[in-house]
Amino acid sequence: MVVHLISAIFARTLTLIVIFLPSLINTSQLDYDALVFSQCDSSDTNILQKTTTTKDPNYSNHNFFLRAQALYSFLRKLESESSRAKFFKTLAGNEEHAVSGWFQCREDYPSEICHRCVSELRDISSRLCGNATSARIHLRGCQMVYEIELVDAPTAQANNHHNYKLLETPERGLIHKICDGATAETFAGFEEMRTEALTAAETGVVDGHGFYEESYKLLHVVAQCDGHVEACDCGECVSAAAAAAAEECPWSIAGQIYLEGCYVGYTYYPHEHPGGSYHVGKASTGKSLAIVVGGVAALVFVAIFFLFLESLRRKGDDC
Repeated sequence: MVVHLISAIFARTLTLIVIFLPSLINTSQLDYDALVFSQCDSSDTNILQKTTTTKDPNYSNHNFFLRAQALYSFLRKLESESSRAKFFKTLAGNEEHAVSGWFQCREDYPSEICHRCVSELRDISSRLCGNATSARIHLRGCQMVYEIELVDAPTAQANNHHNYKLLETPERGLIHKICDGATAETFAGFEEMRTEALTAAETGVVDGHGFYEESYKLLHVVAQCDGHVEACDCGECVSAAAAAAAEECPWSIAGQIYLEGCYVGYTYYPHEHPGGSYHVGKASTGKSLAIVVGGVAALVFVAIFFLFLESLRRKGDDC
């Protein structure tokens, strides 16, 4: 009886481990939901009243409700599509207001992480940007841009998301920068090495269809263009980001430059072999996976052993 009970427990435990194995792998090592920066613009406070001159508070409240409803639909649409795509742009709306925008995940992150990241974006945008008329939120693993628009037509064409422009901003304008406080001024050849590494990224991002990650000598470089940027424009954008990195972070041991259309990040490892943050995460995840697989194998062995004992007991009962 005891042997049978133990066998049943191990069988159920094994089933649960197999079902939840993906969740047991430590994807938190990727730090995909870490906030890099956010920009929330509510300067156009009259956007909801542009279609009329009425001062009726009920009408104003109704407009705010329509805007919130459109934004909710937009965010839910992005979250849904993130399980199937790394980049998606759309227009969600109602009879008077619409929200246009897009999301993009880091190309080297798994689809599961992309979906989780975009789900985090939905919560973070509500918390940080609230009633903003436009917003840009960038997490480590994904980013989102949206803008609330007025719809001239009687009905917003929610499914037609190819005939509008998203967030008109200066071409390749600097959006955000992060320069590490530590300097590489005492390391000979740093400037030349960084220039060479970022130059390689300019061509590599075109060959990589908008994404590049590589170690060059003692530097690790990551570059990615927004999904709607064409290949040639992508290379030019990364070139502009490389120039901005040299100007904005001249001696920083690590830097991240975010332009309209692309971003570039580099890290200098003067005393060790460079490795990307995601590669470190993958190594840690691999160790976690090995531990989990080893545990499963041990459970299988123990379960087989007890099942063997159970079969012997049954044979004894038959005699």
